[in-house]
This record gives sequence, C-alpha cells and structure tokens, in this order.
Amino acid sequence: MTAASSGSTSGRAVHYEWITDYLAARRLTGAVRLMMSLISASLTACLVALLASVDGPRGTVPVAMMSIALAGGVAGSVLWAWRWPTRGQSLAYAVVSNTSVALGCLSYPSSQGALTGCIAFATMGAYIAFFHSTALVLYNFCLAALVAVSAAVRVAESGHLALAAVDLFLIAQVNIAMPLAIHVLVRALGVDLERADRDPLTGLLNRRSFQNHTEKMLATAVGSPHSYLAVAMIDLDDFKRINDTHGHQAGDDALVAVSRALGLAVMDGPAVIARSGGEEFIVAAVSSTPDATLLARRVCEAIADLPVAITASVGTACIDVGALRGDADELPAGVERLVAAADEAMYSAKRAGGNRFHHSSHQEL
Repeated sequence: MTAASSGSTSGRAVHYEWITDYLAARRLTGAVRLMMSLISASLTACLVALLASVDGPRGTVPVAMMSIALAGGVAGSVLWAWRWPTRGQSLAYAVVSNTSVALGCLSYPSSQGALTGCIAFATMGAYIAFFHSTALVLYNFCLAALVAVSAAVRVAESGHLALAAVDLFLIAQVNIAMPLAIHVLVRALGVDLERADRDPLTGLLNRRSFQNHTEKMLATAVGSPHSYLAVAMIDLDDFKRINDTHGHQAGDDALVAVSRALGLAVMDGPAVIARSGGEEFIVAAVSSTPDATLLARRVCEAIADLPVAITASVGTACIDVGALRGDADELPAGVERLVAAADEAMYSAKRAGGNRFHHSSHQEL
C-alpha cells in the first residue's frame, strides 16, 4: 500500500519530517530559520576576521581552503534565510559547512583559528544532532577531533602542554556530550510525537494527523491529469452490541480487524487511513477515476469478509485534484470540504438504516 499511514519512509527521513512538522505546528519555523541564518552569518564573519588578520593564512592552498569555508557559510546563511530547506539541502548544508570549516581551520597557522573551528563544530554538532542521524554526529566529531588535535599540537609547540591537554579535553566534551545528548533527547521526543499522531489501538493515524497527511498526498497529485481524491467516512453499525454481548476485548479485536481490512482494500494506490474516533474510520485515496463509489464498494466488501459479523455505513465524496491550485490555503480548505461532504453522506446512509453507502450530492466542493 502506498499510504501515508503505512510509515514506509526511511527512519531518517521521518525524523527530519516530524521535526519540521513539529516546528511548523508551533509556528517556530521562521524563528529557527532566522537563528540558523544568523549562526551561519556569524561563523562567516569570524572566518573573514581570521582571514584578514595579520597572522592569517598565506599561500594559494590555505587561502583557497578558507575561501571554501567562507562560501559554505554564505551559502548556509542564504539557504536558511531564503526558505526552509529540504532534507537533502539540509544534509548538504551540514556536510559542506563542516568540511569547509575544517579545511579552513586546518590551514590556519595558529591555534586561534582551530579554536574558532571547534566552536563552529560544537554548533554544527548540535544542529545535526537535532535534525539528522547519529552517523552525522560521529562525522561531525571526527572532523572536530581532527581540528582539536591540530589546535592542541600548535598550543603544545608553544610550550603550554597542560593548556593543550585541557583544550583538547574541553573540545572533546563539547563535541561529544552536547550533540549526543541533544540527539538522544530529540529521538525520544520523536517517538512520543509519532505515537501522538497515531491511534494506540489500531496503529492508524488519528483524526488530527489525517488532515496533514492527506494534504501532503494531495500536494503530490496536484497538476496531474485525471487525478481525483476520494474520501470515505466509515461508521460501524450497532458496534455497541459487540461490546455489550462479547466484551470490550472483542470490540477492540474487531476494530483492529477493520483497520487491517481497510489497508487491504486500498493497497493499490496512494491512500491515507485513520481512525476518526470510537468506531469511525476515514480513508482518503487518489485515483484516476471520479467514481468514489468504487472506494466505497471496496471498503464494504473488505468489512463484509471479516470473520466477525459487522456492517458499516459509508459516505463518500470526490474532488478533481486538477481543480486545486496547490497553494497553502486551497489544499487544507479542499480537504476539509471533502471530509465534511463525506461525513454528511455517511450520516445519510446511517439514517437510511445502515449497511450501505451514500455518495455526496454536492457538485462543487
């Protein structure tokens, strides 16, 4: 099933995705972008000051390395000021910035440049621990260790061996402890956030996260010819009877069975499945036909094939994806209208006696 509810994306991609969603939901995206842009600009300013100092690097290779470092800082500052980066752009920013700063600091003739570099690595380590994986944290530490050893050697050459040892120890602590602590904290928080987006019984998305996942699925289909989004609202008929007759465990088992049946019913295309609450489920699917009754039939057949005797009232609605512009306002409004129409159709099927499906009569959604 190509479904947003299936969680089929890679762990790292999901990690980056929920971090960005978390910040966006709390309206912190702009603040984080500004902070990252200022950090990149500050590091660039430090490198400019070092390059322009009287004891700055001389020679083609050292100056070229420092220039690469400057370009990385400028690129990072512009990137974060311009837009929220994709995961690929964010990865490139971390790798290019760290590598370029490492080259610049290693080319610097005094320990001052290396010390500045280690501060930069500590900052970048916190960044990649927050947004990316342990592998990148280790990569960051390896580069920081290289620069730190270089700084310690330069300090030791001046005769201050104890200072060199303390310098190396503090840099190692900053570049290991802080990034890894942040990484562990964020990963733990990520698990909690992921669980908060799902129904604990069935593992499906909950109603709150259904809207977000459907908008993302719809955004990928906008502009595609002959693409339609169908939504089916499902309410299990007389579900209270199962709980009263066979117990709540039997009711829970029935809900889990229904959730699996819905997954099988829509496994041949992009779909989002959620438990709306109680004995209600909601399905959104993209197809090449405007006939939402096909989705309803699949849902009803899947439920009818279950070992437990249970029926459902289903309401459907459909919208031409090509009619949506795909902007920030149109997609959420389109999904909300579609869900409301399907919900109304479901209640119409319920009032008609249940065990049937109704399609929304709205011509304009």
